[in-house]
Amino acid sequence: MTALYAHAQQPELRVTSRSVVIDVIVNNNGKPVSGLKKDAFTVTESGKPQTVSFFEENAPTPPPQSVQIPKMPTDVFTNFSPFPNPPAVNVLLLDSLNTTTDNQSWVHKAALQYLKTAKPGNRMAIFTMGLGLHFIQGFNDDPAVLTAALNNKKNNEVSDVGAMKAKSQTVAEEELAAIMSSGGAAPGMIAALQSFIDENDLERNVDRTNLTLKNLQRLATFLQGFPGRKNIIWFAEKPPGVFVVGSGGSGGVQSGNPALKEQVAQTLAMLAAARAALYPVDARGTSVNNIYSAENNTKLAGIGPNSPTTEQMGEEDTERNGDQENAQIIADQSGGRAFANSNGLADIIDKITSTSSNFYTIAYTPTNTKMDGNFRKIEIKVSGAKYQLSYRRGYFAVDDVLPGSSLAVRNQELQKLNQKTPGAVDPLLPFMDLGMPQSQQVLYKLRIYPAPADAAAAVPNATQSTPPNPQPDKSPDKNKIAYKIDFAINTSDLSLPPDPDGTHKGKVNITLLVYDRFGNIVNHQEHLVDLSFKPDVYAAVQKAGVQLHADLAVPAKGNYWLRTGILDRGSRKVGTMEIPLSSVVPLQQASK
Repeated sequence: MTALYAHAQQPELRVTSRSVVIDVIVNNNGKPVSGLKKDAFTVTESGKPQTVSFFEENAPTPPPQSVQIPKMPTDVFTNFSPFPNPPAVNVLLLDSLNTTTDNQSWVHKAALQYLKTAKPGNRMAIFTMGLGLHFIQGFNDDPAVLTAALNNKKNNEVSDVGAMKAKSQTVAEEELAAIMSSGGAAPGMIAALQSFIDENDLERNVDRTNLTLKNLQRLATFLQGFPGRKNIIWFAEKPPGVFVVGSGGSGGVQSGNPALKEQVAQTLAMLAAARAALYPVDARGTSVNNIYSAENNTKLAGIGPNSPTTEQMGEEDTERNGDQENAQIIADQSGGRAFANSNGLADIIDKITSTSSNFYTIAYTPTNTKMDGNFRKIEIKVSGAKYQLSYRRGYFAVDDVLPGSSLAVRNQELQKLNQKTPGAVDPLLPFMDLGMPQSQQVLYKLRIYPAPADAAAAVPNATQSTPPNPQPDKSPDKNKIAYKIDFAINTSDLSLPPDPDGTHKGKVNITLLVYDRFGNIVNHQEHLVDLSFKPDVYAAVQKAGVQLHADLAVPAKGNYWLRTGILDRGSRKVGTMEIPLSSVVPLQQASK
């Protein structure tokens, strides 16, 4: 096999232009409407007509009949997928920050139930949200891969981060108030207790809302690097209140906090820039009031207009209705839809993924070019019938979160770095972000297998350029696992022209990145490989592929993902592949 050695090359960088891009889902009695023309759409921004400069209808391409994802031998993986790139991708967001532990297990089971019956080709990624945003699985067409990631013991733990008030705590507080009332406590004392509880709840909600918005911003940053529409299917009990002045929405109990208002504006702006729509799903389903729960040890008082039981049930209903209204507002603002009061969570996922891939993309250059930070309300009308439209209802005129702006800034910084220090930027870097869809211009297979326990110390450190978010690995060699990685690259995807003597030559860049679940890079290698095959050898290479080998060491503890990339220097074609190392069969099992 050909050995790898390190080098780098100046990348091709591009800067996106400024425009407002909107995805519009058009339904008629619940069914998507196709075949509409550009002149059927009218767009206004803050009441002023806008000229549509781009119009496109998007619909999923039907896969070939009887298409199947190829089954690979143990520890062999491929970036080949028989499915075309979809116009929209889906993100499953399991939220433990805004969901009680009682319902987290149920949501997890519902997600697995959906994946067991999902058809291949429905591209999806999985994240969890707690005190931080945790990566579970990048975009993949194979439900089996998604199921394996969600079933991983390190990914399916129920998490109590302490940000949500548990049902048992609410019941205990209600029981205490009932005991004080029946025991003859003074009304002022009971009111003081309730005021103390309300203040604690408000402070808890503000902290939780701020964390939620920060996590959504991180997710939007991640998604902005990918083209097309993204549907975020967000399982949560209590999404934050999102009241935007002038947007036509209402509600949102947190809108009085200036700090939160700024975070809300920033979050919605970043979601808009990423073309990401939120689909909040109430994780409570059709659960009963706390008064009827098993945790409630008090006797039910008589149900009447002014009874404590009736008041308690009314307060819970009001709170639930407020949560669902907040969910609908944030869905409307981002171009999605909220779902509530249903125990068929798996059916909801299927409904979202199956109905949100038919949409129209329109773009315009705003007549108001001032980036003043204000909210610009967007209104779209479609002639022909009383259609039901889903689209984001506006955007904030903030320059640093315009569509494509973060990519432009990143590319400009990379270009400056490469001009200052030639060879400092890996040309594969734009394709190597954790969770990105796999590139298939260059098809290849990988065989990944653990090396013997003493092999980690022998793995050499490759010459490296600066990765975007390195996390130095200080683990002793004895706490690492060494992996051997064999590449087999399809020769038909490489530029290997023959010399006069018949020798086929070419060059490829190879990059290997290891990520942890927080998106930190724990290992990074990049290599430039000179390929040279004499005529008699080239015939064999065409059959078996170009064979390359690499060695990599990874910390033994933790959950890690290996992302590999290949750039053919002659054709500029790119192939990438991402593999959870948890799916690699341990050495002892593989030998059986």
